[in-house]
Amino acid sequence: MSQVLEFKFREADRETVEADVALAIFASECVYGRPRVRMEASYLVDEGGTACVLDISGEAGEAVARVFAGLSAARFGDQAYSVRRLAQGPEPTRVTQ
Repeated sequence: MSQVLEFKFREADRETVEADVALAIFASECVYGRPRVRMEASYLVDEGGTACVLDISGEAGEAVARVFAGLSAARFGDQAYSVRRLAQGPEPTRVTQ
């Protein structure tokens, strides 16, 4: 089941947020491998860099979110960003023929 997480920043720029997401993805790839991370995590950063949405599933996706949260706290401070769960994706369906 996937989760959609929204990170909001008081003051940030797109390049910095995207660099931290890329670092979080790289760190997760080191543990889980690139193919698995690509299947379990995707993201979108708004033009101003004040919001980032992560769509995650599985351990590799959760690792991306955790590493990104840690990088955000280290760069901006614990009080300078927030995270909330927006939605959960539907359960996968079986395709039968």
